[in-house]
Amino acid sequence: MSDTPDHQALAREAVAAAESEPRDVGLLLRAVEMLLRAGDAARAVAFAQNAVQADPASFRAMRMLSGVLDAVGERGEAIRCGQEAVRLDPANAEVRLHLGGLLAAQRRWREAAEHLSVHAVSPAATPRGWHLLSSVLHQSGNTERATEAARHAVAADPNNIDYRLTLASLLCARARYDEALEALVTVLDQAPDNPLLWRVQSGALEALGRLSEAFAAAERAVELASGDPAYRAHLDHIARLSNVPAAGAGPAGDTARWLAEPRRPRTARAPRLASSLGEDIVTRWRIIYAIMLRDIRTRFGHTRLGYLWAIMEPMSHLLTLGMMFYALNHSPPPLGDNMFLFYITGLVPFLMFSHVATDVMSAAEGANAMLQLPIVKRTDVMVAHALRQFATELVVGIIIFSIAALLGHQGLPADLLTAGAAVTLLWLLAVGIGAVNVVVSSLFPSYETFFNALIRLLYFTSGIYYSPIGMPDVVRDWLLWNPVLQGIDLFRSGFFNQYEPHWLDMNYLLAWVVVSIGAGFALERALRARMMVHT
Repeated sequence: MSDTPDHQALAREAVAAAESEPRDVGLLLRAVEMLLRAGDAARAVAFAQNAVQADPASFRAMRMLSGVLDAVGERGEAIRCGQEAVRLDPANAEVRLHLGGLLAAQRRWREAAEHLSVHAVSPAATPRGWHLLSSVLHQSGNTERATEAARHAVAADPNNIDYRLTLASLLCARARYDEALEALVTVLDQAPDNPLLWRVQSGALEALGRLSEAFAAAERAVELASGDPAYRAHLDHIARLSNVPAAGAGPAGDTARWLAEPRRPRTARAPRLASSLGEDIVTRWRIIYAIMLRDIRTRFGHTRLGYLWAIMEPMSHLLTLGMMFYALNHSPPPLGDNMFLFYITGLVPFLMFSHVATDVMSAAEGANAMLQLPIVKRTDVMVAHALRQFATELVVGIIIFSIAALLGHQGLPADLLTAGAAVTLLWLLAVGIGAVNVVVSSLFPSYETFFNALIRLLYFTSGIYYSPIGMPDVVRDWLLWNPVLQGIDLFRSGFFNQYEPHWLDMNYLLAWVVVSIGAGFALERALRARMMVHT
């Protein structure tokens, strides 16, 4: 004879008892429980509603009604009943966890965090509660607190793979890649056949510039999940960075081969449930700085010249073009007393603009692996690339004008403040245009070809090899709509003491900067979910 209970029969008995005593809350809730076990959630809702009507102040009845409403998909009503249950028993940790989960499912992150925080600090806190709180805080942008909550979840249940993966991902988001690898060591021992663990470890190792280890971990992930195209794409990405063919994943070898050496143990820190703006800024800067370092290592770390090549390349461009036009054109310069100096005062700011705008546009696509890490956003990658390229162009400009000074020509601007303002405005304009281009090129991939053609057109219409001072009024009026020309002329007005173009319009250039940056970053934020991210 089977020991399995007959849930249908038990439900019928409970329903009969409840119907005989329709005001007995205990019998009504017993019927709800048995109907749920029997798989009849719709009737369970009716009996739970009867229990609440019989005693509106019953916490147990309100909590059960919230649960069964959620079971039948009535999440809005389930949340309302859950909130009423919290009002009836504010100290109950279980209902706080229940309501926090419902609100999180509705993406109401801040409200969910309020209830889950109460659950987390109660004596009845659970690992699941800490883990859910961590996810909610992460989604609301509070990464530091999310990391602390994830540490509590791991401390409460050290063997849970999901909890350790969440902690490792959050540490990566805060650019603490060594700590992320340390968090993965234990679960890699426990679950060496889990491909996601190897994938996350590969991403952290790549961010640290340890490409050979990242490639090995990516190979292991592909071996364990050979049918998953995302793992294969990630392996191909690491292979390109490492200059290693990735035709197939080789033997995995011993598990110890893949484990990062643990760092020295740290003193445990008490959880901090408050985050300041300053801490958020520091965290964001650490992410941006890590992206800059990663980009330098992956682009130039495999060559002997390394980052020096990033400086020599635009310098050779400037010197070659400048010398070529100087040799071919022997007429007096429109400004100053040296044609080469006139050319480079146009080339340096223009190439800074074009390089930054192009680099920002391609930043998100070139850092797709980084975008797989939690809260590493396109804006982080865009800002990192803009800062790195600005620093490169600044060094190039200093070297070029220093060479001019060594040759006996003017090496410093007559008005350093005006020249510096021009360079800064052109850089900000490039960041704004690049941000707009990130959105447009993500939605329309062929746009990048159009923008490259536009840059070539600007090359000849931005006053690099001529000054608008010698143009007919009709032509000059059309050229002045080009904000890049306005920026270059502003730079030259600061460089050459005698140059004071009456057509300069600072407000026009500032308007371009403000509108392009505002539109670019607002569009990225609004359309982030629709923009493609490839691993």
